[in-house]
Amino acid sequence: MFAWKLAAILLAWALIVHQPVIGGLPCNEYQKSKILVMCDPLKSTPIFSPPVDSLCCEAVRKVPGSNMICIAQILTRRERIKYSVVKIYGFKDACDLSHHHQGESLSTIHIYCSGVYILV
Repeated sequence: MFAWKLAAILLAWALIVHQPVIGGLPCNEYQKSKILVMCDPLKSTPIFSPPVDSLCCEAVRKVPGSNMICIAQILTRRERIKYSVVKIYGFKDACDLSHHHQGESLSTIHIYCSGVYILV
């Protein structure tokens, strides 16, 4: 059991720390700074899903492939202490327009109540 946890931690560390030398990254410092300002993924705040029509999601979708792993890779040591990599990874799915129904307003709220979805 401990070996699996250790392997998972090492894999996560390798994904965050590894900086490919060949080719360059698909994201840049400007995109990173926009995500950090618009999405505010501080470790001190609760996890949230930004609305798909928010400035945060707009910034996420401007990164090729919404590649939040790339954004996490270019965080400085100081930024890794301040910001939550887990929250940054979550922005990709939270901002994916394909998960939302076509023709549905982006501001529609789904409330699950006694086995029934209520659209507000």
